[in-house]
Amino acid sequence: MQALKVSKEKNPNAKNLRSARVRQQAIGHELRRLYDSVVQEPVPEEFLKLLGKIDSDKDETEENSS
Repeated sequence: MQALKVSKEKNPNAKNLRSARVRQQAIGHELRRLYDSVVQEPVPEEFLKLLGKIDSDKDETEENSS
């Protein structure tokens, strides 16, 4: 069997593929924009306190095991 070669202009799926690629790029752009905005938000005070408590508990555990 011989494979058929179809140019992009004559390929009926080319338009659909371009459309899908444009949608994917738009989704990617919006996801990056959303991620960047979340990264810029400050860390909640409760979370910082919890991290501090975990660090101090870890330090105490290491001191007691030495």
